[in-house]
Amino acid sequence: MFRVKKYLQLVLLVSLFLATGVFLLHQKSYRSFGAVDSSHAQEVGWQERAPRSLSGNDYENNFVEVLRSTATPSPSSTSVADLFISVKTTVHYHQARLPVILKTWFQLAKQQTWFFTDSDDPEFQKRTNGHMVNTNCSSTHNRKALCCKMSVELDAFLDSDKK
Repeated sequence: MFRVKKYLQLVLLVSLFLATGVFLLHQKSYRSFGAVDSSHAQEVGWQERAPRSLSGNDYENNFVEVLRSTATPSPSSTSVADLFISVKTTVHYHQARLPVILKTWFQLAKQQTWFFTDSDDPEFQKRTNGHMVNTNCSSTHNRKALCCKMSVELDAFLDSDKK
């Protein structure tokens, strides 16, 4: 009985010690979460740029206008012509996935749908009526490549004057 009691006390003490250590590590990481080390703030090789929508001196005016426009709901007057539909893809999936899209819902919104890919594809460029955009980004699925494609998508959306 005495050994079992000592064994349970030892297990409790070790558990308490580990829980305290985890708590202290969590508190340390939580306190340092807000402080960003400027030497590590930017990935190596990553070129930062402000989106076109936020560039220029009228950022505050745009921000206020966005707040004003979203604060009061108004009746929706959006039509299909106001839409900008973006499809992000890669050359590896052109033959497997694009034909299904082109045969189905693409038929309902041909002028509003744009395909963003990482390679030139004359066949699908013709089948999409010139709505296939080569982003010149990597075909990998990592954060940098996806952000590159998203940047091209957003720029195309801003240039389109769609809602």
